[in-house]
Amino acid sequence: MAKKNSKKTVPDLRFRGFTDPWEQRQLGEVALFSKGQGYSKADLRPSGSPAFLYGQMYTDYRLSITDSNQYLPQGSKGIFSTSGDVIVPASGESAQEIAIASVVEKAGILLGGDLNIIKPNETILDSTFLALNASGGKLHNNLAARAQGKTIVHLHNPDIASSPIKFPTIPEQRLIGEFFSTLDSLIAAAERQEALLRQKKQAYLQLMFPREGKTQPRLRFSGFTGEWQQRQLGEVVSAAGVKNKERQHLQSYSISNQSGFIPQAEQFDNGGKPLDADKSSYWIVAPHSFAYNPARINVGSIGYWSGEEPVIVSSLYEVFQTHESVDDSFLLDWFRTRLFTNQIAKRQEGGVRQYFFFDKLQESQIHLPSLPEQHRIGQFFSTLDSLVSVAEGRTKALQVLKSAYLQRMFV
Repeated sequence: MAKKNSKKTVPDLRFRGFTDPWEQRQLGEVALFSKGQGYSKADLRPSGSPAFLYGQMYTDYRLSITDSNQYLPQGSKGIFSTSGDVIVPASGESAQEIAIASVVEKAGILLGGDLNIIKPNETILDSTFLALNASGGKLHNNLAARAQGKTIVHLHNPDIASSPIKFPTIPEQRLIGEFFSTLDSLIAAAERQEALLRQKKQAYLQLMFPREGKTQPRLRFSGFTGEWQQRQLGEVVSAAGVKNKERQHLQSYSISNQSGFIPQAEQFDNGGKPLDADKSSYWIVAPHSFAYNPARINVGSIGYWSGEEPVIVSSLYEVFQTHESVDDSFLLDWFRTRLFTNQIAKRQEGGVRQYFFFDKLQESQIHLPSLPEQHRIGQFFSTLDSLVSVAEGRTKALQVLKSAYLQRMFV
């Protein structure tokens, strides 16, 4: 592998009109450093002096901090932000996680302990440029390499101050900052659209299935009338798992509560069982089958296999198929409602760990409309799921694009 050129003085991608080489300095030469004062969540109040504690860097990361929804008692002593402060966590769970930065745009916010505070010389280094560089540019890897520790890693001000940074003139720095601010706005808009579509789906799930004790939904497609029929799931589904006794070399899958069926290699850090491991006890899952983990069904670990070829899943799973009187898409949507969650709560069994085996699934009560109405409802939610997937894909694509630009627009 070729070594990176540390003598490089210009980025791979640059705005037109800028040609001068970037300058390299140690951060300690172009910035002042301080550290926030330690506070705990117990110190927080409903109102008072606005504060920003380092935990927010992970739970509510923002490149630009213009306000805070956390407060300390009025008159609290500590380090107050000045406009343009750059904050970097002093500890975290991993080196990559700790090497992130935000710009505190507003003065007068109390900054908590475990925050390294950097005040760049504004005539030399722009705050947004610095935070972007530290969060994903070439400076990011440098800071991550200086983090020390195992279970918890630490990054101290002296480590940051001794880090080299390359930067262009202030006008070019600000143009880079504006570019990424625009990109962040596009990402935020995509995230909002995705969240809105997910909220709409949840609302429709509540409206288009009958509530507890009811036999008709509150929202219905025109042309469909009458009460839904109550059935036990055992009347309309059957166990469908077949043991892989002949050890067929089929792809191994797991069930994710987010994505349903997912290749086992993607679900586990170690890739799951090796390809040559004995999987004769695994279940063969035929196309158009459901599978779920009895110990994780309460968090939504149920999936539907719509592939054209069979796959295998661990023997811990339950595998079943529907009868002709049930639309698979309709049933999968019902599994996403509180109605099914309530059925699980009534029937799961066990001690510390609760299980919901197939016999309990069969005992569950469900209201079913006519098959044409099931089809219509299933098609509606399939369309909505497609819209959610498109929005999710747009968000991920923009995030990937941002990461690529971060690497190419910094030296």
